[in-house]
Amino acid sequence: MNCMQHRYLSMNRSDKPFRKLVTGFLRQFSRKEDGVVTIEAVMIFPLIFWGMWASYSFFDGYRHSARNLKAAYALADVLSRESSTVDADYITTLYDLQQWMISDRSDVSMRVSFLRWDEPDDRHYVLWSCVRGESYDEWTDASVGDIKDKLPVMQDNGTMILVETLDLYTRPFKIGFGDHEFSMENFIFTQPRGYHNINATDDC
Repeated sequence: MNCMQHRYLSMNRSDKPFRKLVTGFLRQFSRKEDGVVTIEAVMIFPLIFWGMWASYSFFDGYRHSARNLKAAYALADVLSRESSTVDADYITTLYDLQQWMISDRSDVSMRVSFLRWDEPDDRHYVLWSCVRGESYDEWTDASVGDIKDKLPVMQDNGTMILVETLDLYTRPFKIGFGDHEFSMENFIFTQPRGYHNINATDDC
């Protein structure tokens, strides 16, 4: 055996432990599961955060809707107990009360109307209608017929207080579906409690 063959055999023998070490390391690495938790965390964390944001957005939306509804009922109840003439300052105070009860910075509108039902004519007449905000126009005898189907049955010459509110709501987070901005509207009607008729000034 010459010197070159002897050197080759010695190198081949010295490579076997190294190969065995590398093969064993790769075999152990392929069987390890230590990184599974990290991979699952990377995959599930975005879904967890999205669920938190969506839950908060839905909760805030329902809370905001409840505030709007309570405010509208409160305004209708205040008006139903009124015995004096309603003027512009009175309606503005109701509008301020609505904003305070809702307690947000969104655009809020309010329309308060007093209607009379005429049985022979089979229609409603607007005794007065007052508006605050930018989303409503005052009801008139010509336009109030558009909501006839939404109003309850009344007796002849019966009167009704109609309170309509609109609040432009913006979700705190964009959750990927549904409208990010939408309006919350309430349509509340009630009868006067103590007095059959409630008067209002022309400039309300």
